Amino acid sequence: MGFQYGTVLYKHGFRIQKQSSDRLSLGRECEKEVRRVFPHVLEEILGFADACHASYEHLAALILSVGAFKPGAACSVFASFNGSDVVFGRNYDFHYMSKEHSGSYLTRPKDSYSSVGNSDIFVGREDGVNEKGLAVAMTGVRPKIVKPGVNFALATRCVLDKCANVEEGLRILSGAHFLTTNNYLLADKGGNMAVVEASPDKVKVRRPEEGNTFIVCTNQFMHPEMLEMENQKERPLDSMNRYTTIYEAIKQRSGIINVKTAQKILSDHDGYVCSHIESIQLGTLWSVVATLKKLRIFRAEGHPCQTKYKIDTRLNKYHRL
Repeated sequence: MGFQYGTVLYKHGFRIQKQSSDRLSLGRECEKEVRRVFPHVLEEILGFADACHASYEHLAALILSVGAFKPGAACSVFASFNGSDVVFGRNYDFHYMSKEHSGSYLTRPKDSYSSVGNSDIFVGREDGVNEKGLAVAMTGVRPKIVKPGVNFALATRCVLDKCANVEEGLRILSGAHFLTTNNYLLADKGGNMAVVEASPDKVKVRRPEEGNTFIVCTNQFMHPEMLEMENQKERPLDSMNRYTTIYEAIKQRSGIINVKTAQKILSDHDGYVCSHIESIQLGTLWSVVATLKKLRIFRAEGHPCQTKYKIDTRLNKYHRL
């Protein structure tokens, strides 16, 4: 897969830049944990490097250290069981200049699950849904420390490739050592859902609050034992507003939402859920809504308040019940 995709990009002028000595050193340290948790992605990176006539070491350093050298994205994610299906929603908010590197991918790895995912990192993923009806999406949390480990892009991709349900995803993520701080919201077609709050020094799992059939995450930790892991002084100012806006919108409906409701929540400017921060050229780059039992995926390219959601059927032919 790496060689195939690298060949396409190389023909279109894509080139791998040499990385700094600091990034090369961190990449080598991160590789040890990636090889333990998700080894087959290193073969993909090697194939990509070969196709691009580039150094594996420099490409690996670039991909494996993502998250350590740039500010995290400001994203919103939720999942809700409405009594018959699970509705999953996500806005990916980041600097507009990243749009040109963004893509939506149908991924079909050998001996793993097929998935449709979105990312501005060509090997990793920031969110996606796989053929078993498992959805996952990350959100950035400002770190206090960075240590060698698995970054969010490869952790998300690993869950999509290797896991059939939430519990399998929790086992992988709870056993990993992470590069930096992130949330990972997981939901499956059986109605299970959880948020993994992850940092280099501690990982905790947050379930829906008692009586709720939904869960939300934005750009802060909510688990009491994880608050000390977050650099709260650098938390995005709108993160709690987005969390509260989404939480209350779903709570008022007792978790009973459908695709249209989810799209409306993600398109709303109340609480800055649909993001337009023009002063720093940051906003919603893509928006996804999916149902996980009856596998349907809808994606809006750009601000969902301005762009219509379109159905994506690429994964349906590989859907395994």
